[in-house]
Order: sequence, then structure tokens, then C-alpha cells
Amino acid sequence: MSLALAHPLDDPQLQAQYEAARALRAADDPEVFPEGWGEGRIFVSVAAFRDPECQKTLVDLFEKATHPERVSVGLIWQHDPVEDEAFFALQPARRGQVREMRFDWRDGLGVCWARFLAQALWRGEAYYLQIDSHMKFEPGWDEILIADLDACPSDKAILASAPPPYLTPGDTLSDLYPGVLRTDGFEQSGALRFTGLWLPKALERYVRMPFLLAGALFAPGRLIAELPYDPYAAFSTEEVTYALRAFTHGWDIYAAPRRSVWHQYKRDNRVKRGDMADLGFQNRNTEWTTRAFHRFNHMTGHTTVLDQPILVDLDLFDLGTERTLAEYEAWTGIDFRYKRITVDCARARFIPDIDDIASFSVPVLDDPAKVRPALVEPEEMRLREALSGWEVPQLAEELASLLIELDRQRHLRAGKKVGAVYAPDRAKLVADFSSWERYALACELAKLSWTVHLLNTIDDMQSGLSGGAAAAG
Repeated sequence: MSLALAHPLDDPQLQAQYEAARALRAADDPEVFPEGWGEGRIFVSVAAFRDPECQKTLVDLFEKATHPERVSVGLIWQHDPVEDEAFFALQPARRGQVREMRFDWRDGLGVCWARFLAQALWRGEAYYLQIDSHMKFEPGWDEILIADLDACPSDKAILASAPPPYLTPGDTLSDLYPGVLRTDGFEQSGALRFTGLWLPKALERYVRMPFLLAGALFAPGRLIAELPYDPYAAFSTEEVTYALRAFTHGWDIYAAPRRSVWHQYKRDNRVKRGDMADLGFQNRNTEWTTRAFHRFNHMTGHTTVLDQPILVDLDLFDLGTERTLAEYEAWTGIDFRYKRITVDCARARFIPDIDDIASFSVPVLDDPAKVRPALVEPEEMRLREALSGWEVPQLAEELASLLIELDRQRHLRAGKKVGAVYAPDRAKLVADFSSWERYALACELAKLSWTVHLLNTIDDMQSGLSGGAAAAG
């Protein structure tokens, strides 16, 4: 078994790279993979970018495995053939189990492109571990992950977490445990980034989460076939896109209950991208990231994109049909259309007993000096969820009526006489709205309805104050 796409990629160069990855064999791979070969085996995906820790990661990976003979690695190495030569001096003893493709870093197209090609190096191994190229491992990590995944309460489970840190030099391992993930909301760029909560002790049960970190996830190998990485995505959209696609394809994400890997977060010993002056690389990656944002915004309903180059091969890497975007938003409190989150989302209350699991502050809410994220009231989100069950004609009629009433009120507030000259064309409004998708109508109607509710509340308060003042006089 290998990653097989429904049709060739539209980008000829990317298609050629994909075919080369599918054809590649490591030295210890069989010429032909017999049926059942992958049973009990783990495929490890590694995307490396000029990282001096990468070879150390591979050495530790094999040395700490209980069954290293059952581990295969798919490595996409972006490097400088001259300046980074010393990085390759150290080699794992099981070099023959590493399927590796090397690229000059100037030709790289980002982490999602690299992870996609790494997935194309999968050969049917029963389990899939995706890591970054700067990791350390618990002895017996392979048996730990397999046992924890097999015990998950879902047969389409992904184990994900924020791995505790290790520090270099000295490879000092933290005594913290992996925990759960939360978000502070949308950044100015429009990205939704996640952060981890490390725990002082291991989780005692399986905790379902809506998020994942791309540098530490473990799943059945068939995840690769069902949910291949979008090579047109980018670092800023990587984790939210993959988590959302996983949810809508019916996969459940759980926090890893035990410690198996550590991650290097401090990067003092690594080459900084900002120090690498190559205008072609910078321009290409800027264009790639810009397209990825447009693609993500289209997928999540924030904008509608008609430009085909933005939507290239989206049918291969789109949201699934087993669950909806609306269900994800209702669960998490994330409003992708208007890029807002609820307070409960920021406090990770999509995990019902989060206060029993972790004690933490949310600076963007608790620190007056911080800029608060764009927030949405849970009542508006619940209204959106209820309205999503309406049919398009009913939504279109209601939205047209609400806009006409808002227009009338706007003129009255301005002291203008409302007459035929100000009356919107209701039939045209209804016809226009009838071409919208149902969920887009539900979102717009919920937002406007909640705005009207707030305006009415303000008017009532002002009336009460005026009445009180008059009575006092």
C-alpha cells in the first residue's frame, strides 16, 4: 500500500517529485512489499530544514525503540550541500531503513510540501508517526504509542500533544508531561495558532481535542491514504487546516496520555531562515504562503475564491463530508467566517473538565495590557447552529426582511423620512441570497440578528436612563 491520489497533480514539477517519492526504496526495503508486510511496523515522517539535530533525532529514534527493526523513516532533507555537510557526519546504525530525498534548501516549498512528499514514502506500515527533525525519545516509545493508540475509544483516532521540551547542549529532558492544546484566537495575519499546556503528571484518561501540533502525531497508517497532506498549504495554515480536515473526515484527536517524545523549542543551534539571503527563495515562499491563506479562507468560508490557481487540486485536499464545518465551530467556539472565538474557546472549555486537568491563565483575556482577540458571544454561535437547520428559501427571506428593517431604522435614527426612495428591492435581495450556500446564510443571519439584539438592548438601557432622569426631575 502507498499514497495514491485520485488524479495527477496539476503542478508538473510537484507531480514528478511525488512519483519519485513513491518509487523510492531504502536499502533494506524488499524489492516487492508482500501483503501483510506492514503489520506491526511504524512509518516515521520527518521534514528537515537545515537542522543539525536531524541526524541525532534519527539515531535516538532507532536506539530507543523496543523493536527498531519494525521502524521505517521517510525523510525529506532540505539542506545546503556545502555549508551543512557536517550535519550528515552522524548516521543512524539502521541507515538502510531510511527512505530519504534531499533538496537544496533554495528549492524548498515549505513544511507542508515536505510532509506531503514524506507521506509519499510510506509503504503500508500499520502505524504512522509524524515528527519534527529535532526530537528525543522515551525508551520503548514504539510500544508506548502503539498501546496508547490501540486503547483509544475511537477506531479513527489520532494521538497528538505538545511534547515537553529538551534543551541543547546537553540534551536535558524536561520532567513535564504532554498535555492538551488551546488557542488565543486569530492572529493579525489571519492564522489560528495553537499552544500547548504541559502537565506535571500524565493524563489519567483519554482527552478528546479539536487541535493538533504537526510535530508530534501518531495514527494508523491508513490516515496517510485517507488524509494526505496538502502540499499547497503553508506553515501558518498547516495545523489548523489538518485538524479541521481530520475532523470533517471523521477522525478523532486525543491528547497523548503518556510521554514518548520531547521536542526542541529553543533554536539557538539552528540556521535562522532570516539569515539566508536568497531573493528567489523568499519570493517563492511568500507567494506560496499567500496562496495558502487564500485557500484556507476559501475552505472555511471567510472568502469565496474563484481564481483557479488558488484552488489547484483542492478536490484532493479539501474538507471531508463525514462531519461539517458547522459542527466543528459549534464544538470549539471558533468562528472562521469572521475570524473570532468565544471566551470559552480561549479557556479550552471544549474540554468539559479542563479545570480539573490543567490550571492556566489566558493572558489575552486576563492581562489588561494585552490586546484581546476578536470575540464572539456563545449566544450568537448557538443561534448560528440553530439557523443552519433552516432551508435556503427561509433563510433568504428572513435575511432580506432583517436588512430592510435595519435600513429603515438607520434612516429613522438619522432623522430622515422613510419613503419609497429608500426602500430596498426585496425581490432582488431574496434572489441574491438564494444563490448563497445555506451555512453562509445562517452565519450572516445569526450575526445580524445578534447585532439587532445588542442595538435593542442599548436602546432599552438608554430609554430606562432617560425615564429615570425624567422621574427624578
